[in-house]
Amino acid sequence: MRRLPISGLLLHTILFGSSVTLNAQTPAPNYAGALSEPIRTVGYAESIYPGGLIPDWDRGYVLSYGIEIYPSAEVATVLMYDQNGTRMREGHIWPTGAGRVRLHSAAATHEGAIIAAGWTSMPDSSSPKFISKTDLAGNTVATIFTGSFVPQQMCEGEDGTVWTLGKDVPATEAGGQTDVLRQYSFEKGLLRSYLPLESVKAAVNSETRWFNAFGSFVRCGKNKVAVYLKFTDEYVEVDTKSLEVKRWKLDLSSADHNEATGLGVADDGRVYASFRTGGCREGDSVLNGLFEIRADSRSSTAALVAVKGTVSLRLCGSPERASDPPAPGTFQRLWGADGNTLAVSLAGRRASDIVWVKVITQEVASN
Repeated sequence: MRRLPISGLLLHTILFGSSVTLNAQTPAPNYAGALSEPIRTVGYAESIYPGGLIPDWDRGYVLSYGIEIYPSAEVATVLMYDQNGTRMREGHIWPTGAGRVRLHSAAATHEGAIIAAGWTSMPDSSSPKFISKTDLAGNTVATIFTGSFVPQQMCEGEDGTVWTLGKDVPATEAGGQTDVLRQYSFEKGLLRSYLPLESVKAAVNSETRWFNAFGSFVRCGKNKVAVYLKFTDEYVEVDTKSLEVKRWKLDLSSADHNEATGLGVADDGRVYASFRTGGCREGDSVLNGLFEIRADSRSSTAALVAVKGTVSLRLCGSPERASDPPAPGTFQRLWGADGNTLAVSLAGRRASDIVWVKVITQEVASN
């Protein structure tokens, strides 16, 4: 984490409180709009943070699963909660012939069924990786075995195919398939792939270059698949009509060079991401905020444009003095997009609450 200088803004923080909204202290730059008042707030106490686990969120659904190895098809491996916080479906993810199953990720289909990915142990002692889909009763109806490729983040495209970010374990031999972004069909298997492994590796907390999809995000929207790559600080978009892929380096200066905590693609095509400083050591400052990703095909760099009023800065505490909590209503993180609304967490509410809001753009506000 980078130690920030004691600027006028930090001096104001020290004198008048440990949390301050940056946008309120600076002249109005180009904002990506502002958040509306909360449309509704829904509690997910049963699925968000029980035992410290963070569930997946997709298309307005919360999908909760454990880290344990499941021993039987009779066990509900994925629990799905709707936009009202009600448990609506229990998914029994179980590829044909499986002996045990462990899951890495889950997502929702357009119809509200479940897709989940992980690995299974088979009677022949093999451990194939897979992606499975349920029907609306929660029973597994289709499975794709992905060989050595481990799907770690995924979403369903408009055509029912699955887009997933992951990597091969163990690594493939030289000259083999190494792409980390892949499109699968339950009928045809692997359709196409993008982003060679060597192009997404970076020396993150290590002296050697490597890659892991956790901490990155992939979201399916109308006519596009959006990807945030944590290791290389990049934004990637696949046009699902032309199947052309474009790649940009993210200008993280407005997010203080922090990492994303959420990604969402709204129905209007806008792409939003939340960024936050990891950890909180004495003397450090934590920056939090919501941004729109703006990518121009004529540029190699994508901009992060802040949503007004969401970017805040908070000084960390010390052994003698705990850091003050953020002010009620302060933006905390983005879970994802649900149509043209965003699901977010706000300070001052229960940690398991999700709040639905809209981004009121300058165009809408002027009408």
